[in-house]
Amino acid sequence: MNVPTILIAALIAVVFAAIVTSGMRKRKRGGTSCSCGCGCAGCPSAGLCHPQEQAPDRD
Repeated sequence: MNVPTILIAALIAVVFAAIVTSGMRKRKRGGTSCSCGCGCAGCPSAGLCHPQEQAPDRD
C-alpha cells in the first residue's frame, strides 16, 4: 500500500466514525434516526419505531 491509499482509507474511516458518533449522540438525546424533521405522524414505518401499547383485555 502506498501513502495516498493509506490517507484515503484513513479519511474514509474518520468520516464513518463521525457519522456513527453523531447518530449515537442524537439517539442518546432522544432524537430519531430519520433526519426529515417532519415527525412520525406521516411516516409509514412509525409503528416500527413507536409500537402502540395494547390495552389489557377486559373479560
